[in-house]
Amino acid sequence: MNEISMDAINTTYRAAMFDGEPGLHWLRQGWRGLRHYGRRARMALEQNDQPAKALMIARADELLNVMSGLLDTADATTLGPALMTIYAALRFTLLRANTENSLDALQDFDAALSMLDRDLIKTSESVVPA
Repeated sequence: MNEISMDAINTTYRAAMFDGEPGLHWLRQGWRGLRHYGRRARMALEQNDQPAKALMIARADELLNVMSGLLDTADATTLGPALMTIYAALRFTLLRANTENSLDALQDFDAALSMLDRDLIKTSESVVPA
């Protein structure tokens, strides 16, 4: 009887999600989705629409959960663990935005994602595995 390792299951799951091995290109779409939700939360906060703000923040948090679950965080990897740290900071920023009704927190959220997206352009997709 063959025993399947968790690494093999995770690799297969990620490959199935992206119709092949994931690369840096799939991160960009997620980050842009997060920025979209953050901007919509900021607009809702500016209009004092608390339910819409909470919904957009919840959607951003759900997307962070999905993106975190797809990262390769095995011992030999560097990008996955680094992104987990960044995603934890983004979650904290969303929590601050929601609990404090903070436009500054939402601006920080957008700025952090903008930097990730900009830095991705500088990085060759063929060199850095996701």
